[in-house]
Amino acid sequence: MRVQVGDCKLFFDVEGAKLRPDGPRMKEVPTVLLLHGGPGFDHSTYKPFFSELIDVAQVIYLDHRGQGRSGRVG
Repeated sequence: MRVQVGDCKLFFDVEGAKLRPDGPRMKEVPTVLLLHGGPGFDHSTYKPFFSELIDVAQVIYLDHRGQGRSGRVG
């Protein structure tokens, strides 16, 4: 998915729902926002490891501006 931020489209991926069934009600779980390291990287390196957290949290992976599938400015 992409979100427009100013003049750039940033790519992000979401794993797991924020609201989960808990008996007759819905329960909100924590959200983990993964920001990848240094230039030239994207979130894909981290996904196999952080996907294990979806049992207890929603995980959002973000590709920084100009990295991975996010757009460049200028």
